[in-house]
Amino acid sequence: MKNKEHLAKKLLKWNQRHLLSSTHITKSDIAQCFAPNFVLRVNGREYHVDYQSYLEFLTHFKSNIESINYDVQEYICDTDKVVGVMDATIVRNDHSIDKIEAMLLLKFDENDLITLWQEVYTKKN
Repeated sequence: MKNKEHLAKKLLKWNQRHLLSSTHITKSDIAQCFAPNFVLRVNGREYHVDYQSYLEFLTHFKSNIESINYDVQEYICDTDKVVGVMDATIVRNDHSIDKIEAMLLLKFDENDLITLWQEVYTKKN
C-alpha cells in the first residue's frame, strides 16, 4: 500500500491531465485511479458508479473545462484514506472562472484504487 498523500496528489494530477475538454478519456484512464465499482458522494448526493457510468459523467463534466488548478492546504492521512483541504480554480472554455473551496475524502482498496470519493464544496465566486 502506497502513501495516501502520494495517491491523492496522483489523482489531482490525473484530473489536471484528463478532465479537460481538449482531452479524450477512456475507461482504461479511469482504471488507473479508481476501483471497478465505487461510490461518489458530492454535497449530499450519492452515486454508485462503475467505469462506464463514470466515463459518461466525466465526458459531460469536462466538456467545457480549459484547465483545473489545485491549491491544497493540507492532507490528513490514515491507512486506507486521505482527506484533502483545498481550493480549486476551474477555467472554462469561455474564459469564465470558477473558484471552489473543497474538502475531499478518498478511500482506497488493497490495490490503492479509489472506492469512495466524498467531497463537500462551495463556490467562492
